[in-house]
Amino acid sequence: MGANAQTTVPSFTASQILTAEQMNQSARTGVPVFADSSARDAAFGGSGEKTLAEGQLAYLEDSNVVQYYDGSSWATVGPQTLSSGLNYVTGATFTTVTSVSLPNSTFTSTYANYRLLFQVTAYSTDSTLSLRMRASGTDDSAASYIGAFLGVDRNTDATRYLRTNNATSLALGTTKSVVLTAISFDVYSPQLANKTHLLGNIYNTDGSGYQAAYSGAGTFDNTTSFDALSIIVSSGTMTGRYRVYGYADS
Repeated sequence: MGANAQTTVPSFTASQILTAEQMNQSARTGVPVFADSSARDAAFGGSGEKTLAEGQLAYLEDSNVVQYYDGSSWATVGPQTLSSGLNYVTGATFTTVTSVSLPNSTFTSTYANYRLLFQVTAYSTDSTLSLRMRASGTDDSAASYIGAFLGVDRNTDATRYLRTNNATSLALGTTKSVVLTAISFDVYSPQLANKTHLLGNIYNTDGSGYQAAYSGAGTFDNTTSFDALSIIVSSGTMTGRYRVYGYADS
Protein backbone atom coordinates (compact mmCIF):
# COMPACT_ATOMS: atom_id res chain seq x y z
CA MET A 1 0.00 0.00 0.00
CA GLY A 2 1.06 3.58 -0.61
CA ALA A 3 1.67 6.27 2.02
CA ASN A 4 -1.93 7.51 1.75
CA ALA A 5 -3.64 4.12 1.82
CA GLN A 6 -6.23 3.53 4.53
CA THR A 7 -7.83 0.41 5.95
CA THR A 8 -10.64 2.22 7.76
CA VAL A 9 -12.60 5.46 7.55
CA PRO A 10 -13.00 6.48 11.22
CA SER A 11 -16.01 8.18 12.75
CA PHE A 12 -15.05 10.28 15.78
CA THR A 13 -17.22 10.98 18.80
CA ALA A 14 -17.71 14.11 20.89
CA SER A 15 -14.81 14.86 23.28
CA GLN A 16 -12.67 12.12 21.74
CA ILE A 17 -8.94 12.85 21.88
CA LEU A 18 -7.37 12.31 18.44
CA THR A 19 -3.85 11.01 17.92
CA ALA A 20 -1.31 12.71 15.68
CA GLU A 21 -1.60 9.84 13.19
CA GLN A 22 -5.38 10.27 13.00
CA MET A 23 -4.98 13.99 12.38
CA ASN A 24 -2.18 13.47 9.83
CA GLN A 25 -4.15 10.92 7.86
CA SER A 26 -7.13 13.25 7.71
CA ALA A 27 -4.91 16.11 6.55
CA ARG A 28 -2.98 14.12 3.90
CA THR A 29 -5.94 13.45 1.63
CA GLY A 30 -9.52 14.61 1.39
CA VAL A 31 -10.43 11.35 -0.39
CA PRO A 32 -9.75 8.05 1.42
CA VAL A 33 -7.23 5.88 -0.44
CA PHE A 34 -7.55 2.08 -0.50
CA ALA A 35 -5.39 -0.71 -1.90
CA ASP A 36 -8.36 -2.24 -3.73
CA SER A 37 -12.14 -2.60 -3.65
CA SER A 38 -12.00 -5.22 -0.88
CA ALA A 39 -10.14 -2.84 1.42
CA ARG A 40 -12.60 -0.08 0.48
CA ASP A 41 -15.64 -2.18 1.36
CA ALA A 42 -14.14 -3.28 4.68
CA ALA A 43 -13.45 0.32 5.74
CA PHE A 44 -17.06 1.40 6.24
CA GLY A 45 -19.73 0.42 8.76
CA GLY A 46 -17.62 -1.40 11.35
CA SER A 47 -16.95 -0.43 14.94
CA GLY A 48 -15.65 3.14 15.04
CA GLU A 49 -16.03 3.49 11.27
CA LYS A 50 -18.06 5.85 9.16
CA THR A 51 -21.39 4.60 7.80
CA LEU A 52 -21.28 4.39 4.01
CA ALA A 53 -23.66 6.95 2.48
CA GLU A 54 -24.42 8.50 -0.89
CA GLY A 55 -21.73 10.93 -2.07
CA GLN A 56 -18.80 9.14 -0.44
CA LEU A 57 -15.59 9.25 -2.49
CA ALA A 58 -12.74 6.72 -2.64
CA TYR A 59 -9.51 6.19 -4.59
CA LEU A 60 -8.33 2.65 -5.53
CA GLU A 61 -4.57 2.10 -5.90
CA ASP A 62 -4.76 -1.13 -7.90
CA SER A 63 -6.81 0.38 -10.74
CA ASN A 64 -5.91 4.08 -10.30
CA VAL A 65 -9.52 5.28 -10.31
CA VAL A 66 -11.65 7.63 -8.25
CA GLN A 67 -15.08 6.30 -7.31
CA TYR A 68 -18.26 7.65 -5.73
CA TYR A 69 -21.04 5.86 -3.86
CA ASP A 70 -24.47 6.55 -5.41
CA GLY A 71 -26.48 5.16 -2.50
CA SER A 72 -26.52 1.56 -3.72
CA SER A 73 -23.19 0.87 -5.47
CA TRP A 74 -19.79 2.31 -6.36
CA ALA A 75 -19.27 4.02 -9.74
CA THR A 76 -16.06 5.26 -11.38
CA VAL A 77 -15.52 8.93 -12.18
CA GLY A 78 -12.06 8.50 -13.86
CA PRO A 79 -9.59 7.91 -15.22
CA GLN A 80 -10.57 4.42 -16.31
CA THR A 81 -8.72 2.04 -18.58
CA LEU A 82 -11.09 1.09 -21.37
CA SER A 83 -10.98 -2.29 -23.03
CA SER A 84 -10.43 -2.17 -26.77
CA GLY A 85 -12.09 -4.51 -29.24
CA LEU A 86 -8.82 -4.98 -31.14
CA ASN A 87 -5.71 -5.53 -29.01
CA TYR A 88 -2.08 -5.54 -30.16
CA VAL A 89 -0.37 -8.93 -29.86
CA THR A 90 2.92 -8.75 -31.77
CA GLY A 91 4.68 -7.10 -34.68
CA ALA A 92 8.06 -6.67 -36.34
CA THR A 93 9.93 -5.42 -39.37
CA PHE A 94 11.92 -7.70 -41.67
CA THR A 95 14.66 -7.06 -44.22
CA THR A 96 15.75 -9.19 -47.22
CA VAL A 97 14.31 -12.46 -45.93
CA THR A 98 12.92 -15.44 -47.79
CA SER A 99 10.10 -16.03 -45.31
CA VAL A 100 8.51 -14.40 -42.28
CA SER A 101 7.17 -16.45 -39.37
CA LEU A 102 5.12 -15.05 -36.51
CA PRO A 103 6.60 -15.82 -33.07
CA ASN A 104 5.64 -19.09 -31.41
CA SER A 105 2.45 -18.71 -29.33
CA THR A 106 1.21 -15.67 -31.26
CA PHE A 107 -2.16 -17.43 -31.34
CA THR A 108 -3.33 -18.51 -27.88
CA SER A 109 -6.56 -19.04 -25.98
CA THR A 110 -6.49 -15.35 -24.98
CA TYR A 111 -8.37 -14.52 -28.19
CA ALA A 112 -10.55 -16.66 -30.41
CA ASN A 113 -9.87 -14.67 -33.60
CA TYR A 114 -7.01 -12.51 -34.88
CA ARG A 115 -6.27 -9.76 -37.42
CA LEU A 116 -3.05 -9.93 -39.48
CA LEU A 117 -1.70 -6.86 -41.30
CA PHE A 118 1.26 -7.77 -43.53
CA GLN A 119 3.07 -5.31 -45.79
CA VAL A 120 5.96 -5.86 -48.20
CA THR A 121 7.76 -2.74 -49.44
CA ALA A 122 10.45 -4.39 -51.59
CA TYR A 123 11.21 -7.67 -53.37
CA SER A 124 14.60 -8.58 -54.82
CA THR A 125 13.03 -10.29 -57.83
CA ASP A 126 9.70 -11.31 -59.34
CA SER A 127 8.25 -14.11 -57.28
CA THR A 128 5.10 -15.71 -55.90
CA LEU A 129 3.83 -15.30 -52.36
CA SER A 130 2.24 -18.02 -50.22
CA LEU A 131 1.13 -18.72 -46.64
CA ARG A 132 1.47 -21.69 -44.32
CA MET A 133 0.06 -22.24 -40.86
CA ARG A 134 2.60 -23.01 -38.14
CA ALA A 135 2.77 -24.93 -34.85
CA SER A 136 5.62 -25.09 -32.29
CA GLY A 137 8.10 -23.56 -34.72
CA THR A 138 7.29 -25.75 -37.74
CA ASP A 139 5.32 -24.84 -40.87
CA ASP A 140 2.57 -27.28 -41.81
CA SER A 141 3.13 -28.33 -45.44
CA ALA A 142 0.35 -30.91 -45.60
CA ALA A 143 -1.71 -30.77 -48.81
CA SER A 144 -4.65 -29.30 -46.89
CA TYR A 145 -4.76 -25.69 -48.11
CA ILE A 146 -7.73 -24.58 -50.18
CA GLY A 147 -8.68 -21.06 -51.15
CA ALA A 148 -10.40 -18.77 -53.61
CA PHE A 149 -9.63 -15.08 -54.12
CA LEU A 150 -11.30 -13.01 -56.83
CA GLY A 151 -9.74 -9.78 -58.07
CA VAL A 152 -9.27 -7.32 -60.89
CA ASP A 153 -6.25 -5.84 -62.66
CA ARG A 154 -6.70 -2.06 -62.53
CA ASN A 155 -4.58 -1.49 -65.62
CA THR A 156 -6.31 -3.95 -67.98
CA ASP A 157 -9.68 -4.54 -66.26
CA ALA A 158 -8.86 -8.23 -66.46
CA THR A 159 -10.45 -10.49 -63.87
CA ARG A 160 -7.87 -12.30 -61.79
CA TYR A 161 -8.12 -15.42 -59.67
CA LEU A 162 -6.04 -16.96 -56.92
CA ARG A 163 -7.09 -20.57 -56.60
CA THR A 164 -5.66 -23.12 -54.16
CA ASN A 165 -6.91 -26.70 -54.14
CA ASN A 166 -5.44 -29.24 -51.71
CA ALA A 167 -2.02 -27.61 -52.00
CA THR A 168 0.90 -27.47 -49.57
CA SER A 169 0.47 -23.70 -49.07
CA LEU A 170 -2.12 -20.98 -49.68
CA ALA A 171 -1.46 -18.87 -52.81
CA LEU A 172 -1.29 -15.10 -52.19
CA GLY A 173 -0.38 -13.94 -55.71
CA THR A 174 2.47 -13.00 -58.03
CA THR A 175 4.82 -10.23 -56.92
CA LYS A 176 6.94 -7.76 -58.88
CA SER A 177 10.48 -6.72 -58.00
CA VAL A 178 9.38 -3.08 -57.54
CA VAL A 179 6.23 -3.50 -55.54
CA LEU A 180 3.92 -2.89 -52.65
CA THR A 181 2.02 -5.83 -51.21
CA ALA A 182 -0.61 -5.25 -48.54
CA ILE A 183 -2.44 -8.16 -46.91
CA SER A 184 -5.23 -7.92 -44.35
CA PHE A 185 -6.57 -11.21 -43.01
CA ASP A 186 -8.89 -12.20 -40.20
CA VAL A 187 -7.72 -15.57 -38.83
CA TYR A 188 -10.50 -17.59 -37.21
CA SER A 189 -9.79 -19.85 -34.20
CA PRO A 190 -6.28 -20.95 -35.27
CA GLN A 191 -5.44 -22.26 -31.78
CA LEU A 192 -8.33 -24.75 -31.75
CA ALA A 193 -8.05 -28.25 -33.19
CA ASN A 194 -10.51 -27.36 -35.95
CA LYS A 195 -10.25 -26.18 -39.52
CA THR A 196 -8.59 -22.76 -39.65
CA HIS A 197 -10.18 -20.11 -41.89
CA LEU A 198 -8.66 -16.89 -43.21
CA LEU A 199 -10.83 -14.16 -44.71
CA GLY A 200 -9.59 -10.91 -46.19
CA ASN A 201 -7.88 -8.91 -48.90
CA ILE A 202 -4.65 -8.90 -50.91
CA TYR A 203 -3.26 -5.95 -52.88
CA ASN A 204 -0.24 -6.05 -55.21
CA THR A 205 1.23 -3.22 -57.28
CA ASP A 206 4.55 -2.56 -59.03
CA GLY A 207 4.24 1.22 -58.62
CA SER A 208 4.08 1.87 -62.37
CA GLY A 209 0.68 0.74 -63.58
CA TYR A 210 0.20 -2.84 -62.46
CA GLN A 211 -2.33 -3.14 -59.67
CA ALA A 212 -4.25 -6.23 -58.64
CA ALA A 213 -6.66 -6.36 -55.72
CA TYR A 214 -8.22 -9.58 -54.43
CA SER A 215 -10.85 -10.49 -51.87
CA GLY A 216 -11.65 -13.97 -50.69
CA ALA A 217 -10.89 -16.73 -48.21
CA GLY A 218 -8.57 -19.61 -47.52
CA THR A 219 -8.76 -22.65 -45.27
CA PHE A 220 -6.46 -25.22 -43.77
CA ASP A 221 -8.82 -28.14 -44.33
CA ASN A 222 -7.84 -30.27 -41.34
CA THR A 223 -8.40 -30.30 -37.58
CA THR A 224 -5.04 -28.91 -36.49
CA SER A 225 -4.14 -26.44 -33.74
CA PHE A 226 -1.76 -23.62 -34.73
CA ASP A 227 0.07 -20.95 -32.75
CA ALA A 228 1.53 -18.92 -35.67
CA LEU A 229 1.83 -18.71 -39.46
CA SER A 230 4.46 -17.99 -42.12
CA ILE A 231 4.47 -16.01 -45.37
CA ILE A 232 6.99 -17.14 -47.95
CA VAL A 233 8.42 -15.93 -51.29
CA SER A 234 9.22 -18.58 -53.88
CA SER A 235 12.50 -16.90 -54.88
CA GLY A 236 14.58 -13.90 -53.88
CA THR A 237 13.88 -11.92 -50.71
CA MET A 238 11.37 -9.44 -49.30
CA THR A 239 11.42 -6.45 -46.92
CA GLY A 240 8.51 -5.05 -44.91
CA ARG A 241 6.60 -5.21 -41.65
CA TYR A 242 3.69 -7.00 -39.96
CA ARG A 243 1.31 -6.50 -37.06
CA VAL A 244 -1.03 -8.99 -35.31
CA TYR A 245 -4.06 -8.02 -33.20
CA GLY A 246 -6.48 -10.09 -31.15
CA TYR A 247 -10.24 -9.58 -31.19
CA ALA A 248 -11.62 -9.14 -27.68
CA ASP A 249 -14.83 -11.04 -26.92
CA SER A 250 -16.37 -8.03 -25.18
